[in-house]
Amino acid sequence: MAVDFDKWEGNLAGRDDPLNPAVIKVPIKPSPRGGSGTFLAADGDGEQWWVKPLNNKQDERVTVTEAIVAAVGALIDAPVCDSAIVFLPPEIEGWEFRPGSKIERGYAHASRAVTDAVEDRSLRHRERDDNAQRHVGAFAIYDWCWGGDEQWLYAEPEDRKLYSHDHGWYLPETGPTWDVEALVNRVGEPHKASWSPKGLDSAEIAACAERLQTPKHDELVATLSGIPKSWPVSDLELERVGWFLESRAPEVAARLESMGGAP
Repeated sequence: MAVDFDKWEGNLAGRDDPLNPAVIKVPIKPSPRGGSGTFLAADGDGEQWWVKPLNNKQDERVTVTEAIVAAVGALIDAPVCDSAIVFLPPEIEGWEFRPGSKIERGYAHASRAVTDAVEDRSLRHRERDDNAQRHVGAFAIYDWCWGGDEQWLYAEPEDRKLYSHDHGWYLPETGPTWDVEALVNRVGEPHKASWSPKGLDSAEIAACAERLQTPKHDELVATLSGIPKSWPVSDLELERVGWFLESRAPEVAARLESMGGAP
């Protein structure tokens, strides 16, 4: 049953831009693949991030979606990359991250770089590292956040440990085209992944379903409040995202549990 809209009304009215974001100091290199034009960069502490700016090669709303899904995925311990809102200062403006596209001052979404990662479009290597557990979270976030154009990283030094990344095409009707109407129309509709559940860890299925069964309203509010006020998304749109996620979580949990632990 959907949560009452009134429960979310005005919850994000105090949203603002981040006060103390990590500041990108050194652009390192553009991504060799992908349509958006992310680039590798380092912050003031030397931490390396893959940065997706608003003026990426696809659409500024792709950056918004990316930040939303990475943040809420972390709430249920889905295997998303560590992420943050970072600031691109005037000192690096003009650096060309793709031919004809240059860094502009402002806030961007960033995913912490995974060392020696191999990108793949297939969910695989379930027998390696703790992927039998991590794949459960991939199933969960795909249904919960209306996944699309799924992409994975496998960390070679960590025995091909799975990381979910590049969520810009999540939320209905996918990526930059999602809106309030789509969220309302799709809230009760299943969006199960078609991947095989064989070999998933049954204990993690139960644990992940439990995390989804009781989504914490205040945690969703706090997470969505972290989306910069200056970005092209309104308080109402983010409130509807929160409503969408809180409303569909119990049914997503039930669908997850129905997969069981396959041998």
